Amino acid sequence: MKNIVLIGMPACGKSTIGYWLSQKTNYLFFDADKYLEEKENRIISDIFANEGEEYFRDLETKYLKELSERQGIIISTGGGAVKKKENIDILKQNGIIIFLDRTIEDISRENHENRPLLQNIENLWKLYDERINLYRKYADIIIKNDDDMDVVTERIITALKGKL
Repeated sequence: MKNIVLIGMPACGKSTIGYWLSQKTNYLFFDADKYLEEKENRIISDIFANEGEEYFRDLETKYLKELSERQGIIISTGGGAVKKKENIDILKQNGIIIFLDRTIEDISRENHENRPLLQNIENLWKLYDERINLYRKYADIIIKNDDDMDVVTERIITALKGKL
């Protein structure tokens, strides 16, 4: 059984849709960022502040590898996981990569109280410009997240037919 791997911008719905998808497929759901925080017993913002992004990205790779060794799970990656090709290579070994494509306008309407980088629309556009081509390049399937969760989840299930 292959894994279902969700990639996309921060706040594009990876964790929410991953959870909904797990309810419809009976696959276990793992939020890779939360998994890393639990394993490290620290929050990501502290890791970034104290050790820097490169150290965090190395930890991210370590835990994505750990998750990818499982079968038949759903993995919601961090928005920047695509910045390191090694992560994608690891995830593709036993997974189907789905890019959840959501507009910046929709993302910016959400409450980002706990995500300082996303509170500023210029930062959002900068992240988008840095990553959009990577999301498209690495995706096996691209799904628009422009409807309610049931509709988007059904789009994913339909797109996955015969691929798992």
